[in-house]
Amino acid sequence: MTNQEWLIELEGPVRRISGGINAIGIMTMGLAQAADPYADGFHAVWNYLVDAERDLQTQLTACQNAETD
Repeated sequence: MTNQEWLIELEGPVRRISGGINAIGIMTMGLAQAADPYADGFHAVWNYLVDAERDLQTQLTACQNAETD
């Protein structure tokens, strides 16, 4: 399997991870509105995951660009 094929295979898992991160974000907003004591903890986890997703997307883009060079 070529690197390009591996990158294409990663699209589905990355999309599912992104969906999960979005779900945690929505849950975090709901907890904050409800003044739940766990809202800050969920917000910290959400921020961490958003940053990790951004890094993952950056690396995947770099890999895709390296394949076309």
